[in-house]
Amino acid sequence: MNELRVLRWLGMICLLAGIARIGMMPTAIIWGTDSMPELSFGYVACILMAVGSIAGYLVQSKETGLLGFISVLGITIGNILTTALLFAVFIQGPSAPEPDSLVMAITGMGSMIGLTGGTLLFAIMTFRAKVFPRWVAGLYLLMLLGAFLPVEDNVYFAFFWGLAYVGMGFCIWTGRLTPRSHREPLAAHPNHSGSV
Repeated sequence: MNELRVLRWLGMICLLAGIARIGMMPTAIIWGTDSMPELSFGYVACILMAVGSIAGYLVQSKETGLLGFISVLGITIGNILTTALLFAVFIQGPSAPEPDSLVMAITGMGSMIGLTGGTLLFAIMTFRAKVFPRWVAGLYLLMLLGAFLPVEDNVYFAFFWGLAYVGMGFCIWTGRLTPRSHREPLAAHPNHSGSV
């Protein structure tokens, strides 16, 4: 399996991760926040995002460098820690009181710092790299702003979070990238649409 094919499949994982994250919104509206259906979508999304986020770095690694790697590392670690927190909820049940321990507090704080800091840095580096269309970086900023919507339980935040991953994954899967370092290999790919 060549590098381009691996990259495209990682892009598909990003796209699926975004769809899973978006699935949290309707399940939260129908069954309630922290319901088992919502948490199940979130759990799947975290696992897929932890794996697929690396594609966001790989397609623009030459343009974003070390800071791009740090941003994706933060996002990946944040998703892994969130997966661990959700697993604890599955074991105890959603209606059980949240465990009050130092380990859970550190895990929650690490998750928040990794996801928020990593996403903000990733959006900035993506905007500067000019590999993805500008609207992809815009979706990541919109995701961060979506966290501050004055809506009870902020059920719409997952929609914006997922939308950013759908956009990124779609661009990787279809080859809608404009990096100097990847233009020739993507143009040579038989499924490349030729869009920039």
